[in-house]
Amino acid sequence: MSLLSQKITAYIQESGETIQSLAEMGNINRTTLQRVKSGERLPTRPFFKKLIRVLRLSAAEAAELETLLEIAQVGEGTYANRQKIIELIETISELTEYQIPFSKELRQKEAVGNSADLTQMLQIVAGQKQVLSLIEHCIDRELFEQTEPALKLAIPDHFQTVYDYLFQQMIGNKKCLRLQDVLSRSRESKATIADPMLTALKHLIALTLLDNVNYQSHCYILPTEQVLPGQEITALFPYFILTTSAVITISRDLSQAVCYQDPAFRALYADCFEEMLESSQPFILESNDLFKVFDLNRNFKVEVVVEPLPCFAYYADRGMLEAKLNKAFPYYEPLLEAVDCYYNYFRQVSRGMLNIFSLKNLRQFMVDGSLVFPEEIYHPLTPMERLRTLKQVRDDLFHNRRILFAIDDDKLFLNSAPEFIYESSSCLRLIIHYKIAGRVVYKTIELKEPGIVAAFKDFFGSLPDSDYVLPTEITLQAMDALIEDYEDCR
Repeated sequence: MSLLSQKITAYIQESGETIQSLAEMGNINRTTLQRVKSGERLPTRPFFKKLIRVLRLSAAEAAELETLLEIAQVGEGTYANRQKIIELIETISELTEYQIPFSKELRQKEAVGNSADLTQMLQIVAGQKQVLSLIEHCIDRELFEQTEPALKLAIPDHFQTVYDYLFQQMIGNKKCLRLQDVLSRSRESKATIADPMLTALKHLIALTLLDNVNYQSHCYILPTEQVLPGQEITALFPYFILTTSAVITISRDLSQAVCYQDPAFRALYADCFEEMLESSQPFILESNDLFKVFDLNRNFKVEVVVEPLPCFAYYADRGMLEAKLNKAFPYYEPLLEAVDCYYNYFRQVSRGMLNIFSLKNLRQFMVDGSLVFPEEIYHPLTPMERLRTLKQVRDDLFHNRRILFAIDDDKLFLNSAPEFIYESSSCLRLIIHYKIAGRVVYKTIELKEPGIVAAFKDFFGSLPDSDYVLPTEITLQAMDALIEDYEDCR
């Protein structure tokens, strides 16, 4: 029996009712209920909701049963991946929603063991706990002693504790850190757990969103099996961390580490790291150049967009773009051509593209007419233009001309910062835009690792049938109310 059928059996026993009596009270098929109870079949969504009602389950009990049903339907690994993606979306939204004050002072940890004097030329530790303690102490020493601390990491994707520790040390910190890394992709992940790269991705993006961490686009994903130029020296201890004065080499199973203070040895690994960077592709890009952020000049085919607002590209024709883009902007003409071409791609896939947006952000758009571009390059939409665009979105949704769904903002926190664009089975782009001290910051994460792209494709595909989006009729009601509010204000 599955965990789901075991839990259903327990609730039936607690109810004191028989299968027959429950079937009659809930107007459900007795044979189907018996098969669900024994684990022979999974309940359909309508059957499941009737079963929850007839068993008179509390909200917490129903939620637990919902989780077990999803695990039974898609498997533990897929369910865990979906939860990691939810955590990633909410982490981005939370870190871009609030300004973090810089007030925390650094403090060094106690040294590792009795022999962890990091001024000695060579130090060897064994055991994952001791390895992690050594790494943390070296990080602390770099952050505490250096005026301009810098770290270079070549570690595996499942060693997320290091990134989490860096995040905790840097959040709210007065110091600024220059961080580079080569993230080594682990082999096939287990089917019962989340893909380690998804967890790593959350930590990496969290670090990039700290204003005192300069990531400099130096995050890469490499297959564990691949040996890059310059990496031969790391055969026995393939992972390493470089500080300003030391190098820590780490064994493949993370059970042993050696810290070297020798400048020549450190220089050897520094050269190795540079060769690894040159042989890899950028992963995170920070730029206010919209051509780079959105890659406006390329050809692509979008299948899914999850973003704060409904995709307005369908309604922004050439005339509207000419009127709304700021003609005083130095690169007005090339920007106009690029944006028109970019938007045209979306118009071409209007019927087939899944578009998921937030009603909360749509309400804010009706207040200020703000889009994702820097304010100096466009004129905000007027109240009349906003109302007209809202009516077009509502009309397309009502007549099923576009595949549109609204996020349930009470169940998933999606603010105005992240935009996920799933282009194909080989590429997913995450564009993050938010303000710091009045300036707009852009970061682009282009994911091409097949397992990660597949995990996002599954997540996006699951949303229309999940509780994370609102039923169409409720979305239409919310839009009608919004339209009525702004028509009354005219």
